[in-house]
Amino acid sequence: MDKINLLKKKLKSHLWTDSQETINSYLYEQRGNLSGNSHLLLKPNNTSDVSKIIKLCNKYRISIVPQGGRTGLCGGTVPSKRGNEVLITTEKMNKIIKIDKDNFNIVVQSGCSLVSVKEAAKKIGRFFPTTLPSQESCTVGGNISTNAGGSSVLKYGMTRDLVEGLEVVMPNGDILNSIKEIKKDNRGFDPQHLHIGAEGTLGIITTAKLKLFPTIKNKAMAIVALKNIENAINFLSMVKDKYYEYLSAFELNSNIGMSLIKKYFLDISIPFENKYSWYVIFELSSDEENTLDNKIDLILERALGTKLIIDAIKPQNISQYKNIWNTREYLSQAQKLNGPSIKHDISITIEKISYFLKEAELKLSNIPKINFLAFGHLADGNLHYNISKPYSISDSHFKKFHKVVNKTIFDLVYNLGGSFSAEHGIGKIKIKELKKYSSKEEFVLKQNIKKLIDPNNIMNPGKIFK
Repeated sequence: MDKINLLKKKLKSHLWTDSQETINSYLYEQRGNLSGNSHLLLKPNNTSDVSKIIKLCNKYRISIVPQGGRTGLCGGTVPSKRGNEVLITTEKMNKIIKIDKDNFNIVVQSGCSLVSVKEAAKKIGRFFPTTLPSQESCTVGGNISTNAGGSSVLKYGMTRDLVEGLEVVMPNGDILNSIKEIKKDNRGFDPQHLHIGAEGTLGIITTAKLKLFPTIKNKAMAIVALKNIENAINFLSMVKDKYYEYLSAFELNSNIGMSLIKKYFLDISIPFENKYSWYVIFELSSDEENTLDNKIDLILERALGTKLIIDAIKPQNISQYKNIWNTREYLSQAQKLNGPSIKHDISITIEKISYFLKEAELKLSNIPKINFLAFGHLADGNLHYNISKPYSISDSHFKKFHKVVNKTIFDLVYNLGGSFSAEHGIGKIKIKELKKYSSKEEFVLKQNIKKLIDPNNIMNPGKIFK
């Protein structure tokens, strides 16, 4: 506390609060599984403020936990229980700095919400593609720090692929700025990429230059029902073979997922009355004035004719369109309402997904009456594979299965050449897995980079590494 009191004396009062009532809402992650303690919340307005704060924290060896919208699922913004860390929120750093319509880019402060960036781009006839259920509250800095994915990855890539430049305050307070007007700068390796996916362990992102795209002028979509996962994969191959350049989303759901939507969201109409095993929402989009409806019709006609799909619904208006997407977008929330679950954010090659699902269920068959919920971005091999608590056992009993379930799933994914973390990051909860499922050389290299850039280990300690 002596160090924190010293920090307060060195900073202007508008930059911090020690009101515990205010701080309490910054101490936990959104699912309520993790929480910590802190006695000081810092609220910088700009990069200069951040630099000043970090220089002092580095001087007095005060650990920092950076926060954006706090929508992460791995505890990356949660302080330790000890209460010896200060919190820095970028919520006041929420300005759109510059939009360049002709060169298709936007420069923003890192505390800007994702939806504000999307809306700013839309106003000038441009499009920013990252789409997440949390886009109203998640921030650009958080998206970059976790290399966020979402439903647009198939066509536009991960967040990493959308970053053209970053301004970062390093752990010693120095400002590293790679935001430039030029397109090409080939002076050796680019340090900015170290901060994408680093979860605030190497510095705090303060400003970002992001790619924009032409406005989407035409969309068309449908939801289809399928007998099994193999048919879903073959259907994906058909769509890609025919209209790969237009394919912007290919989202998998199941009858278990639809049942949860029906149970907790009565205003959402359930397609097909949920009488099939698997469902896929696929969407085509284009920045051209052509119509995509006929392309959807051709796909559905061919897939029904070859019996790859059992049934299909193409929305006839915007209300039906939103309703279909809601059966996917509200799925995580429905599962949360349904009670505890063991969640996995994994990626494996598409051709191995069917084997994974069968093998995972077989390996976990000794756990009685559990439900397996698999959904996600099938076209890029990213599955959210979750195990729901049976109603017949207590929460405490269910917690005893966590370690064996996680080990079973992660070992299987690793043996199939996949990743235990596709788009949610490491944070607090996957530290052991990072070491276990990385090569020794890769893990040591990452540790050494952390030690080199942050020798005093003040930046988000206890995240990614112990």
